[in-house]
Amino acid sequence: MKPLTLILLSLFISFTVLSQDKSKASVLITEGVKLHDAGKFEDAIVKYKEALELEPNNPTANYEIAFSLLSTKKTKEAITYINKLIDGKAPNAASAYDMLGSIYDNEGNTDKAIETYKLGIKAYPEYQGLYYNLAITYVRAGKNEEALQCATKSLQINPKHASSHRLYAVINMAEPANKIAALLAYCNFLILETTSERSVKAYQDIKKILNLGVPKTEGTNNITISSNKKNPSYDAANLAISMASFSPGIANLSETDQLELQLKTILGIVGELSEKKKDKDFFWTFYADYFYKLSKSEYMPLIARIVSFTSDQEEKKKWIKEHEKMLTDYSVWESATPHN
Repeated sequence: MKPLTLILLSLFISFTVLSQDKSKASVLITEGVKLHDAGKFEDAIVKYKEALELEPNNPTANYEIAFSLLSTKKTKEAITYINKLIDGKAPNAASAYDMLGSIYDNEGNTDKAIETYKLGIKAYPEYQGLYYNLAITYVRAGKNEEALQCATKSLQINPKHASSHRLYAVINMAEPANKIAALLAYCNFLILETTSERSVKAYQDIKKILNLGVPKTEGTNNITISSNKKNPSYDAANLAISMASFSPGIANLSETDQLELQLKTILGIVGELSEKKKDKDFFWTFYADYFYKLSKSEYMPLIARIVSFTSDQEEKKKWIKEHEKMLTDYSVWESATPHN
């Protein structure tokens, strides 16, 4: 029998070596990520393989090597590592399902992509990315109703996911009778993502919805709205959009001031409609009620400039700088006022 001291020494040496190997694996993974970010995908793959020699089941190494392999168009090899994560129920298995679904979708294998996302959702029902990417796949397949359901779930899980707000808006923008839903979702998107290329297009769509910047003719103006057979409660809300564009004195205002007046009017009317509703679906509780609170706050001048920031940015920057306290106070309000 070995003396106790030798046994303890052996265990200590084994533990030390194991710790060093793990530390080395982490270093290799970090180096691989840096190489991938630099566009050196093949070199990154070498580092990940070295890490996997030390820790074959390391979830980060398996995920990152799959990502780099995809960047080199080695899809089949990448799927091997992705399935390893899924089959092993690794901590990042939900992300692995997400990546696998995206692979099938990008290959045009829509049915397989949908199946993969649904399997991921069944296993990880609170993973927001699966719903968002499934919604994108549905949109590409022309299944907007299913896409809207998934975008809705994505927003319920993460109300601050800008891309989901944008997707919800884009889906509704395709249906004229849903323009009120598109308007509020676009506003929320722009509050979260103000200066990107996507923001430019979003504000352009808002201007189309509001007829912002279009000269109003003197005399009688006819208001027409598209009837929403699936969701008739949108009709009155859509009417508010048309009514707001003919507010007294609006033609004499700057574009930003027009936007502020129209949004405040629309959000107020829609909020009042929501208060009278007994049975509310996602749009009314998540968007209408939230923006009603915002319309009654002192922050609408700021919101108008954030939403329209991509138009005349220098003027907006100057205004916001002159109203820094309002921006600070709004940040506090926003943190304390979650979506329902």
